[in-house]
Amino acid sequence: MSFMLRPGLHFRQFENIILFFDLPRDRYFMLSGGRAQCFARFAAGEAAAQDIEALQSEGLISLADRQPSCQYRQVPPPTRSLADGPLPQATVRATIAILAAQISAKRDLRRHDLAYVLAGLQPECPDAASAEADNCTDLAAASMCAARYLPATDECLARGIAMKRLLLARGCPSILVFGVTMPFAAHCWVQVGDTVLTDPLDIILHYRPIFAI
Repeated sequence: MSFMLRPGLHFRQFENIILFFDLPRDRYFMLSGGRAQCFARFAAGEAAAQDIEALQSEGLISLADRQPSCQYRQVPPPTRSLADGPLPQATVRATIAILAAQISAKRDLRRHDLAYVLAGLQPECPDAASAEADNCTDLAAASMCAARYLPATDECLARGIAMKRLLLARGCPSILVFGVTMPFAAHCWVQVGDTVLTDPLDIILHYRPIFAI
């Protein structure tokens, strides 16, 4: 009998702490101490029967009776950011498009579950590495400009969804990344290949990806 991580659950290990992102329930939580060690043994394929029983009782794992979800995407380590410039002057048209997309994303996040909103961001299965980030400088510039008109603090999710939707409309493959760090903080951003579009690189490098789409 084999077991798998519960569908929709994603994790990242930090020394003796394991952080989880529960997409269906739109929440983060952590394990530490013996519970973290128990899960670490499971993740390493070394779980004993009592580990399996404990993890099942906490609802972290389930029987591997089907193929796991393919929502998670591998994230190329970011090496640069368009937000660090230089960027062209933002056009009025692109800035309005960014603002409208951010307002729409905030509305959708109020009305729908996060998993439902993110499901609408999945393209046919393109390869993000095939896109050219330098073709997105107008949207990156507009995103920086839009921050003057809409508060950017604690709005990284709406900003990221908006950017990904606009890139998707262009047929440009991109990755919306959810990252975490310790002491606990979470952030999300958009990459095209190894290039960040929505944030300065020095901010992104503080986080480690836990989920991406």
